[in-house]
Amino acid sequence: MNHPPPAAAVQPDHLASPYVPAPRSGELHDWSGRRYVVGRPARELAGTDRAVPAARAVAAVAAIGVLQFGYGAAVPLLVAANGWSPAAALLPFALWALVQGGSAWPIARLRERGLLTPSRAILAGAPLCAAALAAVGLADGLGWMLAGYGLAGGLGAGLVYHSGVHVVAAWYPERPATHAVWAGAGFALGAIPLAAGLALAEPAHLAAAPWLAAVVACVVAAAGAGLRTPPANWWPPETDPRAWALRRRTEPVACYDHSPAQAWRSGALPGLHAVVALAGSAALLDLAVLPMLLAERGLPPAAVAAALAVLIASSGLGRAAAGRWGERMGRRRILVAALAAGGTAQFGLAAAALAGSPAVLLLMAVPAGIGGGCCYPLTRALARDFFGNRDSADIPGLVYSTKALGGLLGVGGAAALIALVPHSGPVLGLGAAGLAGLGAAAVAARLRRPVPIRTLPL
Repeated sequence: MNHPPPAAAVQPDHLASPYVPAPRSGELHDWSGRRYVVGRPARELAGTDRAVPAARAVAAVAAIGVLQFGYGAAVPLLVAANGWSPAAALLPFALWALVQGGSAWPIARLRERGLLTPSRAILAGAPLCAAALAAVGLADGLGWMLAGYGLAGGLGAGLVYHSGVHVVAAWYPERPATHAVWAGAGFALGAIPLAAGLALAEPAHLAAAPWLAAVVACVVAAAGAGLRTPPANWWPPETDPRAWALRRRTEPVACYDHSPAQAWRSGALPGLHAVVALAGSAALLDLAVLPMLLAERGLPPAAVAAALAVLIASSGLGRAAAGRWGERMGRRRILVAALAAGGTAQFGLAAAALAGSPAVLLLMAVPAGIGGGCCYPLTRALARDFFGNRDSADIPGLVYSTKALGGLLGVGGAAALIALVPHSGPVLGLGAAGLAGLGAAAVAARLRRPVPIRTLPL
């Protein structure tokens, strides 16, 4: 005679077999007690496959990439057109990086509280980004450039970029590390034609900036209008979250979901902050001073454009590859290797510029771009691995916000060096970028996931 199992032998829902098919909708818990809201299919929520809103978000981010990746190429044009010193011409870019990076956490908080949807954020960012581009051609004073490019453009780029990355990750919660990277990759790759074109342009061509601003505003607004996102904690019904939680992975899942305060006290969050600040300063310094340095050394505009295109393309493709290779080989391992190679390449860039060797310059631009590009997606993914998903906007936003400090150190430091030692400032800046990149690799090598203080959330 078969007797039913005693009550103590019945597994609770969060320890149930991971191979039970997921229901069409409802709440599930995995082995660690994490909650998953299995919702309606993406076609019912968005009216299309989820790849469509994700692609629209990537398009919006790609349209504004020139604000970061093209400014350095415009510095010689601004100096010639307005009579500014190179150090003064870099100040709007330093302010832009400060605002764009520092806006990550406030935007995430507003979004989590339902006060700023991604669609509204992208629509609000479109005219601000357009104002920044228009200021390049219309501003007749440094103050207007600081206000238009630094403040308005930095806030606009933050609204579009951070919202676009969130949209992609929200539609692919089962693969955020391999899909959200495409927003960052688009940010770089979309800027290549305009950034390279600026290296070939003349000061008179800045008059076309308002027309470019109008195009960018239309593209970003079209991508953001009506852009839909899934409900909070949505999980696609075609994937069982309990089986997903038990999948084989190179990086083990966080033992529980940390709050931002717990993440900070663990010691791992300050380490991620240091990595982003150091690596970000090196990447932004490259973009700020390399076109200026190459032009001063007498390299032809085509060589300058090619070097800038290779640097930006390597950054974009490095971001795209970071998610996949991090999944296969371990994110921390890939991060350390990329940062070490990028830091070493900074010295090669300086040597190639001094020697006037385009071939070595292009060769060194590849690891330099990869090192700067891999930092952001890998640190975002490591934040999820270390601290869990409960504060999925807060903690990655806090990590990314350290880019503001990187902008001050990288672009602001470059401006100070150029003001103090005009002839050797750019070269010294690249040397400092190399030290910053190697320092970031050293800190990344010491990153460790937090020691568990309990096994299940309270």
